[in-house]
Amino acid sequence: MSSITALNAGISGIQRGMAMAEKSAATIASSDNSRSANPAEVAEPLVELMMARLQVEASAKVVETISETIGTIIDIKA
Repeated sequence: MSSITALNAGISGIQRGMAMAEKSAATIASSDNSRSANPAEVAEPLVELMMARLQVEASAKVVETISETIGTIIDIKA
């Protein structure tokens, strides 16, 4: 796998995670906030929000690692 391909995969992962987070946040915000509301209605979007956070964190690690690798290669070549 080339560095550019891995970098693109990391960026795509961040974008997917952000989209999932936005969707989950909108679902949570639009839910009925009264005390009589069923907590199960909010549980799934909360779990999805946590999954989105993990997706973004993992993808950011990929981008960071690729950046460090490219930097190392440049240092070696220079």
